[in-house]
Amino acid sequence: MAGSGRIVIIGAGATGRGQLGQVAFSAGWAVTYIERDQELVEVLKQSGRFRVGLAGERVVDLEVSNYQVFHTSDEGGSRAIADADILATAVLPTNLQSTVPTVAQALKLRQALSVEKPLNVIACENMERSSSTLKGYLKAGVPDLDWAWLEEHVGFPDSMVARAVPVPKDDPLYLIAEATQEWSVDLKGLVEPMPRLEGMTLSENQAAALERKLYIKNTGHFSIGILGFRKGYVLMDQAARDPEVFELVDQATRESAWAVATKHRFDRDWLEDYRATFLEAMKSTFLPDEVSRVIREPMRKLTREERLVGPAMLACELGGKYQALAKMIALALTLDNPADAQCRELRARLAGEGPTKTIAAVCGVPEGHPLSAEIGKHLELA
Repeated sequence: MAGSGRIVIIGAGATGRGQLGQVAFSAGWAVTYIERDQELVEVLKQSGRFRVGLAGERVVDLEVSNYQVFHTSDEGGSRAIADADILATAVLPTNLQSTVPTVAQALKLRQALSVEKPLNVIACENMERSSSTLKGYLKAGVPDLDWAWLEEHVGFPDSMVARAVPVPKDDPLYLIAEATQEWSVDLKGLVEPMPRLEGMTLSENQAAALERKLYIKNTGHFSIGILGFRKGYVLMDQAARDPEVFELVDQATRESAWAVATKHRFDRDWLEDYRATFLEAMKSTFLPDEVSRVIREPMRKLTREERLVGPAMLACELGGKYQALAKMIALALTLDNPADAQCRELRARLAGEGPTKTIAAVCGVPEGHPLSAEIGKHLELA
């Protein structure tokens, strides 16, 4: 079923506007935002429009207008969700659980109004099983939801989004974004019918799409940030253009790409083009992304299925190389960033518990595993 629809986006920040809102608006969809930052809500209301500069070989400005915006405390947000085809979140993984009251209230209103058309709730966060995780939060946090009704009328398809959108510094109404974007949604998780949205790919194998992105783009992105921070760079593009940084990131992403291609049987030439194009795009001066933003919350990014440990374990299991990935994990574990509480905790754990126990607890890599030994070797040199 092609055509326009209505999308409500919880989170009017960089991804919410610079990717989801821009893509939906350009596809002819009605866009509504629900945002907790009252100041941003007022700015967006007063302006009635914002611009997204798509940065490729040059910057092409697109305008997004005719949207609605509500503060999270405004009941108008629930009414908008009651009429929506898609409810998306763009709040960062650490904030996903905080959306539960807003989502639950809207789902109850939708049922009370006997809305029969399906709603698909799509968590667009940089994490595995994003929408499934949100569904779990709802089940645990709001026990009085009618899940018999919800299972029939509401889908929670997992999603993957990919577009670099640095947080705007000077003008909150102008965002610079990577010209290319990916938005993949698990076809099998949809409740149909849902209007098709140009720019959203419905995937038969969402796990493969997610691992391709997470284990190549996120792996490379985080790696550039780690090395850039250690060398004193402020911006990601500066770090990406450093030959020493690029060489190690190139090695690490080659290892992860090999593992992903082997597991999911991707065409290796196509995947190499995907990898190389991403690394080249990271050098663009049009995307002034801050290193400090990219390296935040390293403990979350060092868990078993995340962007460094995940591909390293997969490469190890499949008989591939993982030495560069192990080095990146060691460098991430020893990041000396006093401003980040997780960095401070990692360094305290290493000092108090030692490398193997820290690697097991934080990364989920068992003591005695070959990857643990390889990480430990690099920790000794860090």
